[in-house]
Amino acid sequence: MEKLAFFKLPLIFIVLFFFCSAFISIIKFGITFISTFHDYKFLWGVLYKLAPYQLLRSIPECLLLFGISAIGLYRVNVHRVTFKNVTLLIFNVIIVCTISYFIKAIAEAIFDNVLINMINVASWLFILVLCIIPSCLFYLFAGLFTYFYIKVLNNHFDKNKQTFELTIINSTKIHFILFLVFFFFILIAFPSFILDVLVHNSYYFISFGQHIFIPICCYLFSLLVVILVSKNMFTQMFVVLQTDRIIKCAVSLNIIIFILNFILWRVANWLINHALLQNTALTSIVIILLGSTSFILSCLMIRKLTKYYFYPSIKYQINLQYWF
Repeated sequence: MEKLAFFKLPLIFIVLFFFCSAFISIIKFGITFISTFHDYKFLWGVLYKLAPYQLLRSIPECLLLFGISAIGLYRVNVHRVTFKNVTLLIFNVIIVCTISYFIKAIAEAIFDNVLINMINVASWLFILVLCIIPSCLFYLFAGLFTYFYIKVLNNHFDKNKQTFELTIINSTKIHFILFLVFFFFILIAFPSFILDVLVHNSYYFISFGQHIFIPICCYLFSLLVVILVSKNMFTQMFVVLQTDRIIKCAVSLNIIIFILNFILWRVANWLINHALLQNTALTSIVIILLGSTSFILSCLMIRKLTKYYFYPSIKYQINLQYWF
């Protein structure tokens, strides 16, 4: 029997996209810089920091496309790593990167020809027009294109002889990984826009500590916490991939966590500005308490919702034990 791997082709797809996207970004920046400044030494000083920053900024895109491609390839039963399959994925990567390039080019053209006299370059609206809106459009078009590209060309892929089966061994792992992918895509996308604002406000002088190291540490810490809190909740076996449950759970959790933290932030802001005034000691205590409250409630919400969607009921457990 042929051994099938669920995530091997999506991983290859993302690696190809990751390097292609980063390469295009660096080349585009280098050409623009050289044609403007002709200072090669200073260019290297900027590029060696820009490269890891661009890789960091491509994480949300990679997470989205990894999840979309995994679901698309599963639905057309394509899991074999062959030259033909990889070639078709390479064409997908090229088209997706082209979409990204044209969306950014159109945004820049609109700004240069229409909005340049209306929006101050130092304003956050500059990032909205040149980064946030193009990124959201890219997420939409790249995700839809990747999914329908796989669906339309499904007969051209080298398919498996047998259908990929979700078993009691792999079902929970696959659902857990896809949940993490979509949950962290949504969770990281918004802070990535904030990073762009910080870099813009620093006039694109990227700091390893502020713009690269601290975000990576925050992402890794969040990933570790979510894994520890929710992993034991993914125990229910499904014979069909539950895409709707995965997406509903990831979206609902991010909305709840955002609202919760927004409310706590407003409370902290009111207390500091109106109740505590200049009392530094009490201000520090309030910030620590509200931060701890936010962390604990976020963990509880993650555990509660993942349990609701992916933890078996007592009836299911009894039936499962009886069956085996």
